[in-house]
Amino acid sequence: MAAPGAEKRYAYTVVVERMCEQIRTGALLPGDRLPPERQLARELAVSRTSVRQGLQALAERGVVESRQGDGTYVADELTASFPGDAILDVLNRERGVLGDILEFRRLLEPQIAALAARRIDAAGIDRLKVVVCDQQRALLAGREDSGLDAEFHRLLAECAGNRVLVRVMAALRATVDETRAAGLRTSGRRSASMEGHLRLLDALEAGDANAARAAMERHINEIGTHLLGAGDRQHQHTAPPGTTGGREGGKDNDH
Repeated sequence: MAAPGAEKRYAYTVVVERMCEQIRTGALLPGDRLPPERQLARELAVSRTSVRQGLQALAERGVVESRQGDGTYVADELTASFPGDAILDVLNRERGVLGDILEFRRLLEPQIAALAARRIDAAGIDRLKVVVCDQQRALLAGREDSGLDAEFHRLLAECAGNRVLVRVMAALRATVDETRAAGLRTSGRRSASMEGHLRLLDALEAGDANAARAAMERHINEIGTHLLGAGDRQHQHTAPPGTTGGREGGKDNDH
């Protein structure tokens, strides 16, 4: 049983740690089938989302393999010298990088959303709506939608009406896209992303800069929770009083 609060500290890495430990000790051998997600979640006291993310991380490194309709297995080719500690070190570094990227996004993207609310026109709203509709269809069909997610944020930067911002976001696209990697896009994460975009659209249509800023802050914070677990809240901050209201402090009072 994981210690209380382990998921907050480690998120999906607690799953990786336990699987690595069991492989090192011989409790799991090459070719062994892993317990079902629900059982792992219960035994490790983590969410099923964390289990899926942990298994995906191990699959990307050749430690486990998913067999369609038959569960997840320890890779047949896994050697006795399996580098479990090295995998954990890499995952912890990746987690740190993702935290830094999310922090960067919190610094910049809420202001982009606020500027867009002040400057967007009907054509811009329609372009964003098309992307969100495509995102909804992809979610329902179970198709990959990271490109649509990135396109929404690219168009939003364009609608902010600042050419330097557009160039900065384009130059940093590859870095920011690390938070959109396929292995990190669980169904819950994808649903949260689409719902965040819908809230942003409401604020943009209302021309409410403060609501748009708050919607983007909430959007990125929710993505951070899905990516890193509840512990990511240590990096989050609450919008100042008066920045989440309705029309007060909207277009004309944005600073």
